[in-house]
Amino acid sequence: MIYEVCVDWDATDWSAEPDFSEAYDNISGDLATDTAQYIGWNRGKEREPGNAPAATCDIHLRPGLCAKYSPWTTGTLTGKVRPWLPVRVRAVIGAQTIPVFAGFIAKFSYNPHQDVQSTTLYCTDGLDLLARQMVTQDYRSTTACSDGEAIDEILNASGWSATRRAVDKDGGDSLLRYPRTTRV
Repeated sequence: MIYEVCVDWDATDWSAEPDFSEAYDNISGDLATDTAQYIGWNRGKEREPGNAPAATCDIHLRPGLCAKYSPWTTGTLTGKVRPWLPVRVRAVIGAQTIPVFAGFIAKFSYNPHQDVQSTTLYCTDGLDLLARQMVTQDYRSTTACSDGEAIDEILNASGWSATRRAVDKDGGDSLLRYPRTTRV
């Protein structure tokens, strides 16, 4: 099994559909090869009560690439290295490609020390970005809707792209007095 890692270096809007078509978007050749775990991720709840945390993914790159993935790079990625770029990780097993993680680069970590020269991309999924959006609900203006319609309204108000979601608006429970949701 090998991993394919792509970053949409040209992305300008977190809610837009990512485009991984540029040759420099595929950074799989820059993954660390001398460590047992060059990609690691966490997702899901750790215990029943409480919030569901956003999924995370850490991507470790080969030593010596600090300059290439630095915000001050003068190469192909000049002006493109910044947080909140879309990232996609897929596992390739023979002829089969399996999606493993889709999210955004939350931060870059560099260790420029001569003996180490490491770069790590710390990524998070869309749940983290969704939690950062400011929406408000007007409890003076309510409507009857399904729980799927309520979720759809929250996603619309947060700016989440309609092309990047699948919400069942017809099934589920009915909400009799759901407050109108708007973006702050």
